[in-house]
This record gives sequence, structure tokens and C-alpha cells, in this order.
Amino acid sequence: MENQGYWDGNEEREEMGDSNLNTYIRVNGSDRQIEVGASLVSVIKETARDAGLGKFRVFLDGQEIRPSEAPDQITEGMGLELRPYDIAG
Repeated sequence: MENQGYWDGNEEREEMGDSNLNTYIRVNGSDRQIEVGASLVSVIKETARDAGLGKFRVFLDGQEIRPSEAPDQITEGMGLELRPYDIAG
């Protein structure tokens, strides 16, 4: 992830392990359980790619975060949401 104001889902992919029931990522209105301790950036990239998102915004517990603000790992109870990055104009 660069220091851009958006996330880019077209970067390299890493595999995720098992999931934790109260820790999730939401995309296109559906929740997906994610593994505590997994790389946050890897989970975001994989989920975005699976959802067909190229550029997108990331919300952590309801607050938008930039790539430079992302924590390294998923923690228990973390709620993430991916939303398409809309460019007006």
C-alpha cells in the first residue's frame, strides 16, 4: 500500500487462515469472518479482490482509515468495511 488516499486491491495476494466469529469484514452488504492475528492489509486486499473492487475506502470500527493508518494485524472484535472509491467528475 502506498501513501495514497485510497486502497488499491490490485496488489499481491496472501492467503488467510481460519476465522474468528466476532471479528469481521463487510463488503457489498455481506459480512465475512476473519482471523485474529492475520495481516490486516492482506485480508483487505484479498477481500477487495474477491469482491471485484479496484480502488476502495476502508472503515475500521466505523471510522475511515488511510493505508498509512492501518494497524499491522487483525485484533479480536475488529469490524472492517470496504466501500467502493467513487471519483466524481
